[in-house]
Amino acid sequence: MKTRNFRDLEIYNLAHQFVLDIYELVKGFPKSEDNNLTSQLRRAATCLPLNIAEGSGANSNKIFLNFLIFCYRSCLECEACLRLGKDLGYFDEQKFGIYFEKLDRFIRKLYRYMQYLEGSIGDRKRDKSFFYRQNKHYFDDNMKKRESMRSLC
Repeated sequence: MKTRNFRDLEIYNLAHQFVLDIYELVKGFPKSEDNNLTSQLRRAATCLPLNIAEGSGANSNKIFLNFLIFCYRSCLECEACLRLGKDLGYFDEQKFGIYFEKLDRFIRKLYRYMQYLEGSIGDRKRDKSFFYRQNKHYFDDNMKKRESMRSLC
């Protein structure tokens, strides 16, 4: 496997732009959040392109995939921070929707790239299924909640 140039990856460019957007968003946060939510959201967002860049330098799809898993987890952290910012009144629902859509688009592209890498790893069972086994519980719980909500309607 040859080393990738991270600058050529669409997921890197999306992540890079998301960081720039987040830095612009947090300019409107109160000063009292500088060492808390502002810093946390900046760091979580910054982890996205940094993990892609660092992982792309690996000579192994398996190692690169591990960095992308870290990136995915940072996406969840960004989402939680965005929800907190909205709920604390630092921006409105419309602005939340804009940033959430950018993050969601990035996550979908990231996930597809992760699937591509997993397919290229080979037939080692742990390598191919680790990410899915790790998140299966989340997806199963989500579907159960959706089904239970359906019965309430």
